[in-house]
Amino acid sequence: MEKPFIQLFRTPNSCYFLDVNRNEFVPISVSSFQYLREIMLGMHGWEDSAPDELRDLRTQGYLSSQSAVKEVRHPYSNFLGTFLDRKLAKITLQVTQNCNFRCKYCIYSEERNLRQRSHSNKRMTWAVAKKAVDFLLIHSVDSKEVNVGFYGGEPLLEFPLIQRVIEYSRSRFHGKKLTFSITTNGSLLTDEIIRYFHANDVSMMISLDGPKEINDRNRVFPDGQGTYDVVIERISRVKEIAPEYAEKLQISMVLDPANDFDCINSICLEADVFDKQQIMPSLVDRDYDGVEVEFSEQYAWKSAYHRFLAILAHFGRFPEGEVSPVASRSLSAALADHFKIETSAGLFPVDAPAGPCIPGQMRLFVDVDGRLFPCERVSEKSPAMSIGTLDGGFDLKRADQLLNVGHLTEDVCKQCWCFRYCGICARGADAGAHELSAEAKLSSCEKHRNMAYGKLKEYLLFKEIPAFYGTQTRCTSKERGRAR
Repeated sequence: MEKPFIQLFRTPNSCYFLDVNRNEFVPISVSSFQYLREIMLGMHGWEDSAPDELRDLRTQGYLSSQSAVKEVRHPYSNFLGTFLDRKLAKITLQVTQNCNFRCKYCIYSEERNLRQRSHSNKRMTWAVAKKAVDFLLIHSVDSKEVNVGFYGGEPLLEFPLIQRVIEYSRSRFHGKKLTFSITTNGSLLTDEIIRYFHANDVSMMISLDGPKEINDRNRVFPDGQGTYDVVIERISRVKEIAPEYAEKLQISMVLDPANDFDCINSICLEADVFDKQQIMPSLVDRDYDGVEVEFSEQYAWKSAYHRFLAILAHFGRFPEGEVSPVASRSLSAALADHFKIETSAGLFPVDAPAGPCIPGQMRLFVDVDGRLFPCERVSEKSPAMSIGTLDGGFDLKRADQLLNVGHLTEDVCKQCWCFRYCGICARGADAGAHELSAEAKLSSCEKHRNMAYGKLKEYLLFKEIPAFYGTQTRCTSKERGRAR
């Protein structure tokens, strides 16, 4: 017998295998787990001495050695043109490539940049911005809601253009919900801008990376001076001028795991200038630098400890008000993943790995020159990532290549246990050339398999907690009140 198409999992309480074809976790005995482990290691094949439990499972259709996938093809491939022609949900305008900060980890940094553009003085003209709004109008016929976003560089350098776009959008869109959003470093917020954004209900995300000593290590002005004091003063001003609007403000916190987690987290638990629930944490992005993200020992164990506290709070055994919002957000994302795990289907004869989204449909990005990209996170220097122009429309052939990035490594993907939980999109196959790279994509596989394995193992642990730790997790209403 060939190796079964499975992945083994062992928790402190139980043993399982993931039947990849069925996308189903099957609990098994320790002896069956060990037997399957030896098969997967090539120590022996299927023998008559196999545990009865495994024999029974084979008769029920489990433990097949063949992948159910015969062709790697995204299920939305035949509908890609319709989605892009009629169902756009958002367009993000790069109103400028300039910025008044020089953050040390910035993907547009002249010092760190390898495969992404650098800061420049290029800015979007009104003609391009107007075309972008009209483009969204034409291509969102079937969308009930649409969003116009503003991005940079630092978009507030072009506030008059932003105003003009908002007013023009309001004059053009009728019969559907229209919203606006902006990602900004916050330093250029004036009273006029705050009042205008409040009046127009512009969803605003401001970047701030932690307390002063952490933020000012990376987020600096061109002269090297820290930006924390300026940004905090501007956030405070938002609260003074428009307290209701300030409640909707979001803080983008880029975490550099080379720092101490407690130091990063202190601003979340102590500062009263913003609600800690508004913090949106993410790890520093080094994908286009060719540099591995470094984790300090302090960050690793302290972040794990705070994640544990968040889990305790989830089960009512720790005060929610004392939980790190960084850990809380991470846990919330994990719980959303748990729902996806439970509702994900098994593999189909024609299927695709889970990583790609429909390029451009949810967050189409338009650069200063009117070129179209699937989102703002891809390289603007890479020909392979451009999916058209405002003047020429969508390049459906290119968009299909991004959607079907799994086709690059079809034979490998068919046999990968991580097929349903892969996180690799076309960005992971971008080598900066005119075509996507199979080699670049494969170089990301181990990292994404490890990430998926961790998520799935945590899912199993959460499923076990009520059964194995019921006494510890059940608490009285009085205890629950104290925990909150």
